[in-house]
Amino acid sequence: MKILNESMGEDSSVKYLIEFEDGNTIETLYMFDKDNMLTYHSTVCVSSQVGCAIGCRFCATGKQGFVRNLSITEITDQVSICNTFCANHGIIPIDAVVFAGMGEPLLNYENVKKAILKINYCFGIRDFEVATAGIVPGIYSMIRDFKDTDIHIRLNISLHAPSDNKRKTLIPLTDKYGINEMMAAAVDYAKAFKTKARIRYMLVKGINDTDRDIAEIVNLLGNKPVKLVISLYNENNIQGLAVPDYNDLLVFRSKIGNNMDCEIFHNFGSGIHAGCGQLRQAKERMYTIQVSREK
Repeated sequence: MKILNESMGEDSSVKYLIEFEDGNTIETLYMFDKDNMLTYHSTVCVSSQVGCAIGCRFCATGKQGFVRNLSITEITDQVSICNTFCANHGIIPIDAVVFAGMGEPLLNYENVKKAILKINYCFGIRDFEVATAGIVPGIYSMIRDFKDTDIHIRLNISLHAPSDNKRKTLIPLTDKYGINEMMAAAVDYAKAFKTKARIRYMLVKGINDTDRDIAEIVNLLGNKPVKLVISLYNENNIQGLAVPDYNDLLVFRSKIGNNMDCEIFHNFGSGIHAGCGQLRQAKERMYTIQVSREK
């Protein structure tokens, strides 16, 4: 494992581009929440795969395709790199690990599960988050494997649209696991761990940001043990997708009102292209330019 690039952001985030022995690269993001804005204050966002097979329309990683799963060691070594950074800079120890980097963690479930257990044993970290596009069997596997442990795993599901027809234009996986099935799994997870599942909703201008969308979201989630977390689309230069103004995000949130538990997502690392796959994509573009010049 070799660090190809280390980018430090003004918001105390650090993004690593890491290369493995086979030449494949992944990204890892460290976030230090010095202003205590988040649940966790010293967090590592790790990758679980090289590339991703889900093919979400808005995702830079999805455009790069799937290469392979990461091993247990390749996952835990990302935490080691960030742990060394914390030690060298006098930052508080890592208090949480989030599986929201490159790849779909529940499609590499066995390695992710064992990596969580290893991270817990080696670093004493008990708080985790797993972000998924909605792999329903994987959600039930986490209930089975972690229900009777002292490890806390927050479930984070990407919704991004309140109906199957609209969602599958953004997340093709919807054809396999529909919203109703996915939400049933989220409710079962929340009940099993006596917590709330986090439901991510990313606003894309003119696609999923209408008053009708708001009404459908409230109808879908309003009486369930979930927290809605809304954010703006990360600009990835994808045709047909545009970023709304931040004020549009505030208006969207205000219209949801007190109908359900809802908050705005705090985006770390935007200044260093910390959106999933952006740094790796930039590295590959630079490599292509270099090869072209050599020719």
